[in-house]
Amino acid sequence: MGYAENVGDYYIGRYSAGGKWPTVKNSRGETIRYRTKRDASKAANDEEAKVRSGTWHDPERGRITFGAWANGWYASQNLALSTMQNYKHHLEEHLLPEFEDDPLAEIFGADVDEWERKELAARYSLTSVRTWRTTLSTILADAVVEGLIPANPAVKRRGRGKRAGRSRRRGPEKVTTDALGALLIAERAALLAGRDEEFVAITAMYWTGMRWGEVVGLRTEYARPSSIRIEHQLWEADDGAFHELPPKDDSYRDIDAPGFLSTLISAHLTRSNPRPCPCHGNRYVFSGRNGSAHWRRSPFGDWLFEPATSGWFPKKRATDERRPVPLASEPWPGRPLRGRNNQGRAEACWMPIATGLTPHGLRHSHKTLLVEMRVPEILSHERLGHELDGIGGRYSHVTRTMREELMASLTERWHAALVARRDMHPTSPVTILDELLFQSSGARTPGRSPGRPDHPTMQKTGALHTLRSKPRPARGVS
Repeated sequence: MGYAENVGDYYIGRYSAGGKWPTVKNSRGETIRYRTKRDASKAANDEEAKVRSGTWHDPERGRITFGAWANGWYASQNLALSTMQNYKHHLEEHLLPEFEDDPLAEIFGADVDEWERKELAARYSLTSVRTWRTTLSTILADAVVEGLIPANPAVKRRGRGKRAGRSRRRGPEKVTTDALGALLIAERAALLAGRDEEFVAITAMYWTGMRWGEVVGLRTEYARPSSIRIEHQLWEADDGAFHELPPKDDSYRDIDAPGFLSTLISAHLTRSNPRPCPCHGNRYVFSGRNGSAHWRRSPFGDWLFEPATSGWFPKKRATDERRPVPLASEPWPGRPLRGRNNQGRAEACWMPIATGLTPHGLRHSHKTLLVEMRVPEILSHERLGHELDGIGGRYSHVTRTMREELMASLTERWHAALVARRDMHPTSPVTILDELLFQSSGARTPGRSPGRPDHPTMQKTGALHTLRSKPRPARGVS
């Protein structure tokens, strides 16, 4: 049993634990002083009861600092490179600056809540702050398992917090586009890059739903006549190195490719004749600009994809103003101007097609397209590399008829988009698209096509707008 020890003007409680007789301490490791012998004895007996029941935690073990524990914890992990890099960012940029010198036993739920409020006040997004708190909770949960602390202070109890108004967990709607929008974006990206490769790549992303890393890491031997094999992805580390990894969640798969897409990729490979990259020695279908072996996510998104979707270049510095893409009005839909005073020489600018769309948004767009076409969920999940749960996943199976109907529907949508684009203007400065428009001249789809002027995408894209006051002839929609 525990007992009370008289120490002058107060009492302390002692109890048996592992052959030792430690004193009753608070969460900061300080011995608690009791005014009466009875209180000290009761506290000592309570601690000894925890020892017998196996719920007792040695307070001294909780004196290890968060920084020391987190460093050892990180070194012991054996996870995917991308996950390790994310954990490193979370720790170095957000968790260690706040908790590094705090003993684990002195981190309380109120401290974590206060840190979360400070991060939000610093204008970080709610989604990001929740992700960092999840990482903190994971680290502290392992400390609980190791017996360093009795409970995880980063766990947020359910049912706490504000309930009025819009749910804070509900993020903004993901921006998507349709077949015509994807075609216009691909054309603009090719004009910005000055080559056809971006047109083929963005087209492939929209019509297959491939992830960014899967597109960048697509080897030439896996671009087959009627399908695309997803066997690898290329992941870009902070140091700029590319690592060839398995696809996300081991989603190895064959994606059926409609005939028009296989033809585009085959023609692209014939023109480009890819050479082995210096980092892996493999031939990849798509390569970066200016002799770069691979596309880099940020430059592609900032200087090609975002301007193609919104018509605006991003800021180079926080103090800069956004700039519209400066265009010469000819040839249609406008030639991007480069060099000195390009904004002053501009005659026109692009209207937005899908502001806020990201390369990953093309994957969302492909899934939305499959839903519009009433594609069976089992085939839709297989195509995107997901597993269908429940009875549908167990008892549904993909058939040849499903695949053939999907390819026919995708081909029909593709031709309708080409006809809609040709209705805007019969030619394009992008060579590969110009050839496609010429071929589609006799393939007009009967009835109302998705490219008519009353189509929502058409209303959003608008026309080439003059930047100067000098009047110019009216032009088609882009």
